Amino acid sequence: MQTPQEDLLIVEALVEYHSKRMDVQPERAARAWVLADGIAASHGLEIEDALRQRAEV
Repeated sequence: MQTPQEDLLIVEALVEYHSKRMDVQPERAARAWVLADGIAASHGLEIEDALRQRAEV
């Protein structure tokens, strides 16, 4: 089990993967977004909120 800060790092990595792979592997990129959304939601956050919190650390 990860810490909340580790989860935020995972969200950040998945969002970055999504943005870089959307043109090449759209299905995998979309799955990365869904995973990021689920992890953020498990902490009561939207993706944008999770990314803001990660930037503050």
